Order: sequence, then structure tokens, then C-alpha cells
Amino acid sequence: MHRYALVLVSLAAACDARAKAGDPRADTLGKEYESCASSADCDDKLRCFDHACRRTTRNTVGDYYAALGASELAKNDPTAAIAAYEQAIGHYEQAAPPDVDCAYGAALAAGRAKKDNAELGARVLHRCVMAAPVGSALRDKALADLAVLSDAGLDPLLLGANKLADVYLKLAPAAPASPTDHAVTVTANPPVTAAGFQAFPDKVASAELHAQLNACWDAYSAATKKDTMVVTLPIRTAYVPSQYDDEPGGFAFQLEPATGVSGADAAADSCVRAAVSEPLGKVPRQAGFQTKLVVTVK
Repeated sequence: MHRYALVLVSLAAACDARAKAGDPRADTLGKEYESCASSADCDDKLRCFDHACRRTTRNTVGDYYAALGASELAKNDPTAAIAAYEQAIGHYEQAAPPDVDCAYGAALAAGRAKKDNAELGARVLHRCVMAAPVGSALRDKALADLAVLSDAGLDPLLLGANKLADVYLKLAPAAPASPTDHAVTVTANPPVTAAGFQAFPDKVASAELHAQLNACWDAYSAATKKDTMVVTLPIRTAYVPSQYDDEPGGFAFQLEPATGVSGADAAADSCVRAAVSEPLGKVPRQAGFQTKLVVTVK
């Protein structure tokens, strides 16, 4: 009986091996990120998660840096995101998983203001498109990120080849867009009813100063990631008698120093002051007042 049982087991194993070797499903099993209903639909070493075949062998440290990169990109800091993804890729023994590689390409595309980032981003995203299955969200996102690089001179015909190109930015880049003209509002705190006062906030909000104030906003937004810049300027005018009996006196203007500001706020204050000091000094003064001009750019 014992010898008979061993023979049956051996025959069963042989039959099973033959069945796997000739399994007609072998060529139809899902590759990485192809759709699946269960893990039985996926190729070897892949498992079905969220209806997609995914690898189970990952590098935890690499995955952490990839998550950090995604967090930095969500905060609109492509430079930090690129650095995090580079750390992530360095922790994988072989090629990085497609999701990490594709996310790295997206970060590079977001940092396309630097030409080297745009060129490398096109290469990484093309690699992502070739690795991700047609119809997958991963591939669709990579194509959308590649479209962002059209203004940088991406030649889309290079994406038609099933191989990486040497250079992707072969076309002339698009002309730079006109600078955004942000909304500028100026209010007085406390309000002022003195004659001629309204000319001061009107001068700060005038179109002639928008370019300088927009530049101040750009620097402030880049440093703080905020979309609104608020600067408070203490100003006053006071009557100054003439030194001569036969000449009338006049009202002197003063833009008082800032107090209690530091960091990016101090830099914004200095920038706005440099833009408005001379124009405000030329506004005619008709009466005395003291207030704070609250300049908001957004």
C-alpha cells in the first residue's frame, strides 16, 4: 500500500507539471498593472490589489521616499519632490516600480522651468508609458504629464517609438506667458477723511506699480506657498512751517519703519516699500493725517 501511494503521488505531480507547462492561460496572465479579478489572473510573483496586478516585493525605505515626494509635490515644491524621488529610486535593487518611476517623471515635469528637469522628465515619462498597460490610470497620467512638456519643446513623434530617445526637447519652446497681473487692493486702517488722502492708496493700487508689486508677490509666494500677500505700511503727513515769512509752509510726508515682521514677511515689506516709496513721496499733500496702508496682493 505504501509503495502504491508513492506511485500515485509521483504520477499526480507529473500530471500537474505537464498541465502547467501546457496551460493555455500562461500567455494571458496579467502583467504588472494590468486589470484582474483575482490573483489567479496575474503573472507569477504578482498579486491582485484594487483590480490591478501588482508586485508584492517592495523596498519600504524606497516607498517611504516616494510617499515623501508625493507629499512635497502636493505642496507645490517640485524641487523637494524630485530630490525625494531620486532617494526613492536609489533604494530599489533593480528598476524602480512603475508607479514610483511615473511619479518621479511627474515631479520632473512639474519642475520643467529648469530645462534639465524637462528633458529628463520626458525620458522618465516615456519609460512610464511603455511600462504601463494601455488603458491604465498610470499610463493616462503619464501622458497628461508629457502634454505639460509641450511648451518646453517636446517632440511627440518620439513617443511613437517603442524605445527611449536620446533627446526629447527638439522643438522650439513656446513663448513665455505674460506675467500674471495679480489683484492689488489698498485700504486705510484707521480710515482717513482728510482732504487729498485718497490719492495715496490710489497711487499704490495704480497700474504703474503693478509690475513691481507682482514681483514682490512672486517672491513671497515662492517662499511661503501662500496665494495672498499682505503688507502694512504706516504713513503720515504733518504740517511744516516755512523758514521764511513770505512763503507758506507745507505738509511733509513720511513712510514710517516696519515693526514686528521677520522672514518672508520682512522681505515682502522691503520689496513693497522699495516699489511705492518714491511714487508716494510725489503725491500732493493737502492735509495732515496718520494711518496704515494695508496693501493686499493676490
